[in-house]
Amino acid sequence: MKNLILIIACFSFVSAKSQTTETFSVMAYNLLKFPQENSGRVSDLKIVLQEALPDILMVCELTSASGANAVLSDALNQDGITYYEKSVYVPGTDTENMLYYNSNKFGLKEQHEISTSLRDINEYVLYYKSDDIATTTDTTFFYVYVCHLKAGSTASDITWRDEIATSLKQYMANRGPLENVLIGGDFNLYGSSEPSWNTLLNGEGITMLDPISTSGEWHDDWGYADVHTQSTRTVSVDNGASGGLDDRFDFIFISPDLQNWGHQAKYVDGTYWAYGQDGNHFNDSLTDAPTNTSLSWTVIQALYDMSDHLPVYLEIEVQKTYNGVEDAANGVSAFYNPKNKSVQFSFELAINWSRQVMVYDLSGKVVQQGLLSDDNRISVNSLENGIYILKAHELNFVLKFVK
Repeated sequence: MKNLILIIACFSFVSAKSQTTETFSVMAYNLLKFPQENSGRVSDLKIVLQEALPDILMVCELTSASGANAVLSDALNQDGITYYEKSVYVPGTDTENMLYYNSNKFGLKEQHEISTSLRDINEYVLYYKSDDIATTTDTTFFYVYVCHLKAGSTASDITWRDEIATSLKQYMANRGPLENVLIGGDFNLYGSSEPSWNTLLNGEGITMLDPISTSGEWHDDWGYADVHTQSTRTVSVDNGASGGLDDRFDFIFISPDLQNWGHQAKYVDGTYWAYGQDGNHFNDSLTDAPTNTSLSWTVIQALYDMSDHLPVYLEIEVQKTYNGVEDAANGVSAFYNPKNKSVQFSFELAINWSRQVMVYDLSGKVVQQGLLSDDNRISVNSLENGIYILKAHELNFVLKFVK
């Protein structure tokens, strides 16, 4: 965004409104067999979630529909907040996954279950409520997958994890074109040498990325202390794992388009975090000395009491206006139409001008120039996906759009 502001200043774009974006947060959290193991922990969950206020919340290890409802009513829609909604709870043969979302920003288009040899993986398709959603024919979609792979460190467990990961990637490959993909949950991976790591990132021709690019053998290695997510305790609480923080089991993976505005959204660099992890508690409890100051002590204690896992958190920036509408003071407007990959102009009054427009990339380089067609549009189909700035110099008009 900083580069965009500099480019606009250099070009002296004086009469157009700037295109805006919005940042939203995503969290993945293993709830430790909730509410089966001590339903009173919902008060701790409330403390954690009211601090983070995730706009998309992926959870695993739910054990009942009543627990799924309690997360919504007793932990999210609290203290005057009423905008959270949830997906449909689907019981399975083991613990279940769920998705919760900020309904001011997102709607749930559809959801599906992916059967595996252990427990379902759940697919949720969210649509972003862009500013122009009432007038445009499309908006930005997010494909969200919530997983809980097989636990354990035996050869059989490792093979089983890879089989489940393969089921997910085969489904995704058969699903058709995907965009803005998030895969989150508890993967129980002891290191990136496990075959399921490569399956998750590269299997079936569907590429996914670890936002912090931190491969390695995370188990019981102090060099990865700042990314460990399990266990928050050195003793067993509510039948959870003990042993202190020494494993990176929990992840949120992203698709490559989220690195470069490929589909109107981008991961915000530096925001990925094992929520509450300060890197100073290797093989210790989250509440052991030295005092964890990454969050307030009330939240740190709630994280300890709620689960043997830490949540994982990241942020994503999304284009607020899907079609990139920009209205100039002189009665000129334009928008990017993703259906025919063109920029369409409209004019309040007849204007006598050459109809010449130029398209710049974010480095300020001219990547396309030409005349508007008779129906007042110019095709940008030949441009690669990315962010561009279109200028009609004679009209002092600028449009930033995302292709």
